[in-house]
Parts: sequence; C-alpha cells; structure tokens
Amino acid sequence: MLKGNYKKYGVSMNERQALICLNLLSGVGPIKVTRLIESFGSALEIFNQNLRSLCAVDGIGPKLASGILSAPQKCDYLQEESLAKNSGVEIITRFCPEYPDLLKYIPDPPIVLYVRGNSKILNEGHRAIAMVGSRRPTEYGIHMAELLSVSAASAGWMTVSGLAVGVDSAAHRSTLDAGGETVAVLGSGLGRLYPQENLSLARDITVKGAVISEFPMTYPPDKRSFPMRNRIISGLTSGTVVIEAGLNSGTLITANQAADQGRQVFAVPGRADRPQSRGCHSLIRDGAKLIENFSDVLDEFNNMSLFDFSQKEQESVTQQDDKKDERLVRPALTLNETEQRIVEFLSQGESTVDELVVYLELPVGKIFATLIEMETKRLVRPLPGRRYALRN
Repeated sequence: MLKGNYKKYGVSMNERQALICLNLLSGVGPIKVTRLIESFGSALEIFNQNLRSLCAVDGIGPKLASGILSAPQKCDYLQEESLAKNSGVEIITRFCPEYPDLLKYIPDPPIVLYVRGNSKILNEGHRAIAMVGSRRPTEYGIHMAELLSVSAASAGWMTVSGLAVGVDSAAHRSTLDAGGETVAVLGSGLGRLYPQENLSLARDITVKGAVISEFPMTYPPDKRSFPMRNRIISGLTSGTVVIEAGLNSGTLITANQAADQGRQVFAVPGRADRPQSRGCHSLIRDGAKLIENFSDVLDEFNNMSLFDFSQKEQESVTQQDDKKDERLVRPALTLNETEQRIVEFLSQGESTVDELVVYLELPVGKIFATLIEMETKRLVRPLPGRRYALRN
C-alpha cells in the first residue's frame, strides 16, 4: 500500500484514517472499496480523484462518487478513532499485519475490524470452528452446542459465533467454561452491543477471546447487518458447524457463505419431527458433513490433508500410520493415569462418554480432552452415538 497523507480543503488524513473514513461512508462497502483501491493504488488516492475518474470504476455512479469526494469533510473519522480508543477498542484495517489471514481470502473482506479483547487470536483460524444455530433451540440443541464447544476447546480449537441468544450463547459460554478461546462477531457497532442481555457474556469473552465488528462504533443492528456479520463468522474459521436451524433460518446464510468461501460445512442431525432440525437435514442432503461429536470434525480435517496425495501416496501414508499404531499402543509408560483408567475400562468393551464420566468421576471436559489426545495417539477410535472403543 502507498503511504503518506491526504491534504485537501484543510483536511489531513493518513492511509489508516482513509480506510476508517470509507468504512463510515454509507453505500460503499468492501467490494467497491477493493475496486477503488485496485484502480487508484491506495485508500488515500481515492480522495485525490475527480468525479469522472471515480465514475469510471465499476459500480460507482455520480451520486456515490460525489459522496466519496465529500467524505473527508463530512465523516468524522477522528472522533471515531477517539471513541474507539477511549472504549478500549482496537481498529485493524485490512492492510494491517494483525488482520486475520483467513478473512483476507473471502470475496468481500471487511474494510476494517473493531476489536475489543485479544486481537492476536484472530489469526488462529486454521484451528477455529464456527458454531451457529437457532435462537430458539431445543434442549437437545443446547446440549449439542455445549458438548461440541467443550470438545473443541479441549482439543485446542477456538470457537467463533455471533453472540445471539440460543445456540450462539451456549457455544460461547461453554467454550469459556472449558478454558478455551472464543470470538463473538456482532451485527452492530461495539458501542451498541446487541443483544444487551449478553453484555456480561461479552465482557467475559474479552478476557481471553475477542468481541469484534466491522461496523462503526455506534452503528445500530438492522436486517442488513446480520447477514454481513455472518460472512465474517464463517470467514474467520476453517469450518462451520450448524446446530439446529429452521428452513428459513439466518443460520443457513452462514452455512451457505462458508460453502461459497470454500470452507467446510458440518451439520448436526436432529429429530425429524422438530422444525429446528429441518435446516440441518437440508444441509446434509446438499452435501454438508453429518457430525455427532467433535471427533467427526477432526477426522474430516485430517482426511482433507490427504487430498493432494496420489492414491499410491495415500496407501503409503496409511501403512506408515498402521506401523505407528503398533509403536504407540505397546509402551504402557506413554499413558498418564487418566488414559490408563480409560484403557482399563474400554478393554471390557466400547463405552459412551457419559459412562466414562461416571466411572472416572471427572468433568466431561477433562474426559473429552483425554479422549481426543488418545485419538491423536491412535489408542482409541470414536463410534456413532458418542461411543468410544480401543483400537485393535
């Protein structure tokens, strides 16, 4: 990006401020800003153009071009910077090194991100999963959101969701309770947090995670802002898990955007007679990966790592893994106390997670973390219905 200052009509700004100014301007948006920057080299240079040159850019008409040229005088970007700073909010532009790498590659990456909390974790998208679902979930939906989020946190994965009531809130809270990191993406400005009933949850998230938005500080939530918010949820992650959604649910927008971004889509099956299950079942029919536990998610990503191999190379990798299995299972000294007790219990036959919790008298998060570690060591294998068995 070009650097420098814009000075015209008594107004002075730098490149960062130019991007903030464009983000404050209604009617521009990420795609048009990208076109403008590609045409003129930097955000600053956009404001140095005349009406004719701006109108030559695809999607920029005379009215919008006129608004762009007057924006430095009319949009109070200095006040926006001050408000963010005084509120403990970091503004990250698209060209900052802190900007999330995965988000750069969606079709319409946000111009800027407002971040309250730990901005560094936004670049952990390779080990981040979106958890989204109904605002009016069933008890089963809440249970699955909690189960999957705890498992993700135990496996060292960050969760991302939208801070909405229902599945989103359950995913955020369960991740925090399991000691994990979570990111909440808002459909409003950070100075107009919505919904207000989740204010306490948002504060807790910022301790280890982050609450973020692309909207200016005082931007109110509206029907347009939530679909825009959803593309960030999916864009920050390697995949999106849908936990209960009606056929007309906004959650399906997130799933579709994830697919459009080339990210993996997962769906949790539900009861056939529940309207909250129909969206997930529709996604599964359309090719989403059916999952019953977080191990299914991990398996999918492990399998994806083999896609670029030839068949012969895949067989070679499998043979090496089989040999590695034998080496890992034999030495008992590689097992900690919890793993030894799990092996002892599973030697009597396959078992559910709930049965292991009762037998070991340990928190479910601890059990999941151990089972996932044992999967990594190729000691156990997951089965349908949240069951586990020893590998042969």
